[in-house]
Amino acid sequence: MAASGFATGAKWIVPPSQLARGLEQYGERVMVAVKAVADYIAQKMQDEARRDASWEDRTGNARSGLFAVAEHAARDVVNVYLSHGHTVEYGKWLELANAGRYAIILPTIERNLPVLEKMLKDIFKD
Repeated sequence: MAASGFATGAKWIVPPSQLARGLEQYGERVMVAVKAVADYIAQKMQDEARRDASWEDRTGNARSGLFAVAEHAARDVVNVYLSHGHTVEYGKWLELANAGRYAIILPTIERNLPVLEKMLKDIFKD
């Protein structure tokens, strides 16, 4: 037997380099699909947070400053962020004051995690 584990005279129908390219291309398509789902969820969370924030926003800056984004951070990592951005310095107080009674970021993320999970599972169904 040859070192590769194949009997002498075995032939590849598809060369290993072509298989490797195919796997790499599949991985790239997977990440495109994951990023598309993440973009959808980020926009959904941003819209919900702006709509559902229970605090009074006298200037409109805090509500419009709620911002979500999906970021392809590394080869196989997509991050989704929801935050107050940099529009108002008091955004953290809106989340933390009054024992978090008026928080909108974490409740919005928690509400959308099952949706994100289902969408990602649906991508990989047989």
